[in-house]
Amino acid sequence: MISVIEYYAKALTKSRASLISFAVRPLSFIFLLTVVSGGKLFPTALIGGMISFVAGVGIADLAIEIAGMKTRSKFYDILSTLPVHPLKLGLGISVGMSIPALPYLVILIVTLTYVRGLSLLRIAQIILLLAFLWLWSVFVGLYISVKLKEPIIIMRVSNITLTALTVFVLVYYPMKFLQTFPTKLFSFYRRQAVHT
Repeated sequence: MISVIEYYAKALTKSRASLISFAVRPLSFIFLLTVVSGGKLFPTALIGGMISFVAGVGIADLAIEIAGMKTRSKFYDILSTLPVHPLKLGLGISVGMSIPALPYLVILIVTLTYVRGLSLLRIAQIILLLAFLWLWSVFVGLYISVKLKEPIIIMRVSNITLTALTVFVLVYYPMKFLQTFPTKLFSFYRRQAVHT
C-alpha cells in the first residue's frame, strides 16, 4: 500500500501542469463567486473549494483512475495480483492522489482562519470533517468504479456525481443566495431586454 501511495504521489507531483490542472476547478469557482458577490461570498466559497478538493479526489479522480487501470492491462494485472484487499488498494491510490491537494487545502484553511478568525477547536473540527468527507468520497468513487464496467461511462458518471454534489447543492454559496438567485437572474435578463 505504501508503494502505491508513493507511485501516485510522485506521478502527480512531478508535473507542474498536473498540479495546476488539479486546482483549476475549485479555485475558479472561488474566484468567480468572490467577484460576482463583491467579496461577500469569499469565506463560503473557501469552504466550497475545500469540499470540492476533497470530494473530487475520491469521487472523480479515484473512479477515473480505476477505470483507466482497466484499460492499462499490465499495470492493472500487477496491482490485482497483489495480496492486498481491494479497499486497501483503493485507499492507497486515493491517499497518493490526495497528496497534491494538501498544499491547496492548507492555504484555504489558513485563509479561512485569517478571514473568519477561527479558533483551534474550529480548525480541528474542519480538518476532521474533511477527513470524513474524504473517506466517504473514496467509498463513492470505489462504488462507481466497481458497479460500472465501461471506463468512458465511469468517467461521465463520476464527473456528473461530483458536479451534482459540489456545484448544484449548497457548498459554494449559502441558502439565501440560492433563494434570491431566480429574482436576480430575472432582473438581469429584463435589463438586457431593455438595453436591446
